[in-house]
Amino acid sequence: MRATFLAPTVLASLLLATVSLPAAAGSPAPRTIPGFEAPESVLIAGERRFVSNIGVALDPTARDGDGFISELAPDGHVVAARAFPRDGSTLDAPKGMAMAGGRLYVADIDRVVGFDASTGGRVFEARLPTTGPTLANDLAAVDDGHLLVSDTLGGSVWSLDLATGSFTRLTGAVPGANGILYDPRTRSALVVGLGADFGGGDIFRVGLDGSTERVQASPHGIFDGIARLPDGAVVVSDWIALAPPTPGRFLRHAPDGSGPGAPFDPGVAITGPADFSVDADGAVWSPATPENAVVIATPPDQR
Repeated sequence: MRATFLAPTVLASLLLATVSLPAAAGSPAPRTIPGFEAPESVLIAGERRFVSNIGVALDPTARDGDGFISELAPDGHVVAARAFPRDGSTLDAPKGMAMAGGRLYVADIDRVVGFDASTGGRVFEARLPTTGPTLANDLAAVDDGHLLVSDTLGGSVWSLDLATGSFTRLTGAVPGANGILYDPRTRSALVVGLGADFGGGDIFRVGLDGSTERVQASPHGIFDGIARLPDGAVVVSDWIALAPPTPGRFLRHAPDGSGPGAPFDPGVAITGPADFSVDADGAVWSPATPENAVVIATPPDQR
């Protein structure tokens, strides 16, 4: 995507083209949970599962106040369709989420909003200090006091101090920066990119000191989500193509993210796989945005 301009309808079609298809032969049948409004991201935090909903307008850049976050139980049933916000505040187009210090944080176009995970009340808001087009996309908790924030339009990764609400840009060298997976052992994050103009990106390692490097033998693709399997392997989602609609893929990588990646079958084909999570049993929880559903798919080797 161009950092200077992208029509909202085009951006919506690119960011929201998640379509679940029939399960591949020999794969476990996926479970589909309906009833959402353009779900974009799934976060698993202990026994809690959260789903960000961009809203009925299907526009990831619209400041229309129709976004919300749902909560699911570990068995997939809906605990609360509109769990956050509960206090009269609004969200516009919420996407990636993170839990830190008992608070649920969500990326919302040009800001990060935090809610008390128990009461649902809004307790935090900080806006990215940028003057150009901004699309805060994913979050990752470093600790209870700091988050990492990806800005897709800016190709950047920011560090957010939750005590002060101040941002520090760690890097501006990840074209189409999207999903983030933080590793406290290395004090660095793996960041996947969609690429400039959504033309395809790579997997990068970004240190808390701002060091940025393309991971060894990184594949090239239209990457969106990234998560870790119970065995330590890293999985990334790749749209493969934006048009015409093409089933995407999941790639399994070494724990450090290196290698070209091996196809990882989640048990269902998804066109444009978005920001997914993996539970303790290895099941992939992925949003299916146009169908207003979340798909839970357990790969055969995780059963």
